[in-house]
Amino acid sequence: MQVTLFTKANCQLCDAIKYELWDLEAEYGFEFREAFVETDSNAEEGEQDRVPFVHIERNGQVVLQFAFPVNQAELRRAVRAEMESRPGRQE
Repeated sequence: MQVTLFTKANCQLCDAIKYELWDLEAEYGFEFREAFVETDSNAEEGEQDRVPFVHIERNGQVVLQFAFPVNQAELRRAVRAEMESRPGRQE
């Protein structure tokens, strides 16, 4: 699973979500990536003002999206559910 945080510089809300994702990454071991909307080609037109937002991908497909404003509790629940549902997961 790959989690992408779309962010921009000097964004306190973005930083709060980034710290949450770092904690989740340490707990679950997924791939985390930070993409800056000003320079990332995957960010769509008009999204620069609506950050942070998060894409969760599995096998190269976006399976979940969290739009601005991202709710940290919902994000945590979704990541946990995705990681627990993956094939080959060890208890």
